[in-house]
Amino acid sequence: MPNVTINYKQDVDTVYQFVTDPENIKKRCEASGERNVRIEVEEAGGTKVINSTREIDSDLPGFAKKLFSPTNTIVERREWRDAGEKKTCKSHIDVLGTPGKIDFNITISPSGSGCAYDVEFQVTAKVPLIRKKLEEFVARTTMEGVHEEHDYNRRVLDAAG
Repeated sequence: MPNVTINYKQDVDTVYQFVTDPENIKKRCEASGERNVRIEVEEAGGTKVINSTREIDSDLPGFAKKLFSPTNTIVERREWRDAGEKKTCKSHIDVLGTPGKIDFNITISPSGSGCAYDVEFQVTAKVPLIRKKLEEFVARTTMEGVHEEHDYNRRVLDAAG
């Protein structure tokens, strides 16, 4: 399962508030070129659920160009919970019209004077013959997207002081 840790100067609550704010989510999505971004937030029973839908363009590798569209609709559900000093999240992404999914576990925890945002994810594709190549491609582009998302978040949070 690929994983990455992003370090922030800000504390857990500041980063959590930022990454769960629908307006900030929409701005980040649009800054990365995503379109028709829709965000819905629900809170109940100690869980904050963020549902987002957006369109993205992908630069598909040759083996996938005949099977998939370069423009896709992403549907994501993030379920955030308090876990003592930490915030935890289970996230699920469906790429509509494709036989794949991405599942994430995210933890924001104290680290030094700031916090660590830990992400691990698993890509599943149900495509005979090219499943492994497709999963590797999606994992690589997902990792790039995680870094892009958090580079944006750090820039905005650091600029805010």
